[in-house]
Amino acid sequence: MSGDRRRFDIHPAGLPLPGGPAFFRKAYLMTTIKLDPQRGHYVLQHADGVSCFGFDNARDHTNQIAERLNRPDLHFADSDHGAESGYRKYRLAVDAWSTSPQHEHTYFDPGTHPDAQRALETCRRRGTMCRLILGDPETGESWFDENDVVGRVGRSCGALKVPLLVPPGEDGGPAILTACLLAVIDWKSGKAVFRHPLYCEPELGLFPETDGRYRWSVRHRDKTLARFADLTKAAAYLAFMRGATIEPRVFA
Repeated sequence: MSGDRRRFDIHPAGLPLPGGPAFFRKAYLMTTIKLDPQRGHYVLQHADGVSCFGFDNARDHTNQIAERLNRPDLHFADSDHGAESGYRKYRLAVDAWSTSPQHEHTYFDPGTHPDAQRALETCRRRGTMCRLILGDPETGESWFDENDVVGRVGRSCGALKVPLLVPPGEDGGPAILTACLLAVIDWKSGKAVFRHPLYCEPELGLFPETDGRYRWSVRHRDKTLARFADLTKAAAYLAFMRGATIEPRVFA
């Protein structure tokens, strides 16, 4: 899985499914589906806007649900990939999940590391404040996200009860791309409760700049990640990007 997923796919939790199976079927009937083969996703026109959903995502979620429900009739055929029939099959799979006993369990993205699943569920049940590190699980390289990575683990309602990251003081938050988790860090102790086998803290450098306003930069290899006027903020940002539990407002 690559960063392309973040650009072109909505998370399943983003589908308008709060009302259960009947609402689900109605939402499908109200959706216009167009294909975008160049980017590999469905373009979905809803009553309240437009969203996108990847061909690979539809296949992987459908097949995962089919396996867990022991429903071989729901499995993708080769001809379903990139076709409207694939999206229809995906919707049927989610509908089947929502009426099964599995519906009460937390739903994780296909490819989510089993240890990541256990760590997220433990954090959710205990109300643990977490720091998430997201990135490419095939390389173990971080995406260097600084937003939507600190909070408690919650869970959505609807057809798929997916993990959410709930920021401090909020009642809800964005869905977690669980298959892209490289580390889950306990905010209080600073210790990792999950660490992907390929993840290593990135080698970052702190460099002086000649710009009169931004005197320091943080770099990864040949790429500048951020520039700062203050050395303390630059050092705090560098530490945060390596997994330290430092409030983002320190370097904002």
